Amino acid sequence: MSLTDEQLIAYHTNGFVLIPDVFPVSELDEMNIELDRVVSENLEKGNPVNAPSSGWLLQLGLLSEKTAAFCEDSRILNLVEDIVKPGIAIYSAKLVSKEPFESSICHWHQDNAYYDKTCPSDTRMSVWIPLEESTREQGCLQVIPGSHKGGLQSFSHKEGGTCNLSVDTEIALADRVYLPAKAGDMVLFSALLQHASDGNRTDKRRRAFIISYQEATVGLGNGEQYKVLRQA
Repeated sequence: MSLTDEQLIAYHTNGFVLIPDVFPVSELDEMNIELDRVVSENLEKGNPVNAPSSGWLLQLGLLSEKTAAFCEDSRILNLVEDIVKPGIAIYSAKLVSKEPFESSICHWHQDNAYYDKTCPSDTRMSVWIPLEESTREQGCLQVIPGSHKGGLQSFSHKEGGTCNLSVDTEIALADRVYLPAKAGDMVLFSALLQHASDGNRTDKRRRAFIISYQEATVGLGNGEQYKVLRQA
């Protein structure tokens, strides 16, 4: 499956697009079991890839064969190949969870505030894959449509919460769109899109597998996570 013309236009116009039913829930249940194992193993070892914030696990493409294979899944690559080009390389992959009743917010930010420190890219983007239901009450992704067109904005460090390199310019909250998604859906969004999330006000965990891709011609990524998946 690849993006339809309408989906591709929506991505370039708004900076994001939601694709429904990419993965079967049964497959994601197996991934959750694997991630539980990986999280437990890394916590026991005190592995430094664990982010200081609750529920984050970095470098997923390096932590197990199953998580690495998911980052390279053709169902994902076929959907992003008309956006990320020439060729596709992985920049990074991470697990982001909001545990039940976790109040921590993710501040309004652009991913390239972090990623451009390593290397610039013309087509860098991320896929946001909910492994469990992601409702507004659980702190689903929220975005400002079209904000990617303004390029990388000035930013500064904001205390509290996560995603601390927060956009300095005024956020057009009147244009904000919430993106509730069910397990198996996939959100594609530009690394320049302004996005955020609220805390989890429910008794259910909200977990997302996030993979960032860039064109294969960049030649550099986030350390050992960098890997060319499709040649230019």
